[in-house]
Amino acid sequence: MRFADTHCHFDFAQFDQKRDKLLASCKMSDIDLIVVPSTVRRGWDKIIELCQSHHQLLPALGLHPYFVAEHKEEHLDELDQYIALNDASVVAVGELGLDAFVDDMARQQYFFESQLLLASKHKLPVILHSRKTHSLLIKYLKKHCLFGGVVHAFSGSKQELERFVALGLKIGVGGVITWPNSTKTRKAIQHAPLESLVLETDSPDMPVVGEAKGQSTPLNVLRVFESLCALRQETPEELSMALWNNSLALYACDNV
Repeated sequence: MRFADTHCHFDFAQFDQKRDKLLASCKMSDIDLIVVPSTVRRGWDKIIELCQSHHQLLPALGLHPYFVAEHKEEHLDELDQYIALNDASVVAVGELGLDAFVDDMARQQYFFESQLLLASKHKLPVILHSRKTHSLLIKYLKKHCLFGGVVHAFSGSKQELERFVALGLKIGVGGVITWPNSTKTRKAIQHAPLESLVLETDSPDMPVVGEAKGQSTPLNVLRVFESLCALRQETPEELSMALWNNSLALYACDNV
């Protein structure tokens, strides 16, 4: 069995002193692919450099809504240029999206839609952040030509999941399904089309059950997989193969 962590902030400083050791442990655990999405402009160079140095890592570049106050309009032009300069390695635009817990929704929407346009221009999938904004997010997604994408750290109902899947999007299955009280999300994932699911950790955030926030690592993808196996009807072997193939299809990878 091979595994992919389709969303891990492996560039964050929390990993600076243990990154190589963690990558070795991931390799030993058959975690052969880790996608590293960006959050702000100043992080792009580090992500590109990390991914060039470690074949397990694939870069995604974008502007996260949580940091909207830090984003500048010229960052969008720079994002366009960075993607063009690194078109052989950048696998997605992201992390982008909307967040109801962050001020200035109008500004968030501007940066979100601008990045959707860039993703369409470069024919790249998108890595979507949506916190209490599923309906508004879908409104924007319907307006644009999508080349695939994933709803990162999905938390919501079966009906909301179906609306995203109808747009051709994958569903990021993360630590939330390890928590027994996440009944709505667990039920949605349980009944989701298998071809729509991918694994993620959102490390170092999004802890699994029993873990403190900020302590997550890509190794937790195995904990998420165990919880998913308990929810689904497929055998672990069937599930792992489908999840791996879904990840490769999402990011158009054929040489991992």
